Amino acid sequence: MRELTVAFEKRDDLTTAELRDYYHETHAPLVSELPNLVGYEVTFPADPDQSPYDGVARLRFPDADAMSEAMATEVATEMQADATAFADTETMVQVVGETTDLLE
Repeated sequence: MRELTVAFEKRDDLTTAELRDYYHETHAPLVSELPNLVGYEVTFPADPDQSPYDGVARLRFPDADAMSEAMATEVATEMQADATAFADTETMVQVVGETTDLLE
């Protein structure tokens, strides 16, 4: 399983509630349109003051080829552009890796 993990901070002009509302109402539906996506989660910290990031998203694909294909689409371009509406893209951290479920 190939996973893209993105940790992000909200834009300074947004409240935590505004970030979460925008993410759920606008960004998540857009990301969900990516082809080959087999898993998608977002975590918002229970106590934002105790976390260096305001959110962490995880997008899962069957393999590297499926992820590359998805990221080459217009949906991916729109998804990346939309991130500027809620996230400080200068501080955003992205990690691409292989995921192993250690409980299986």
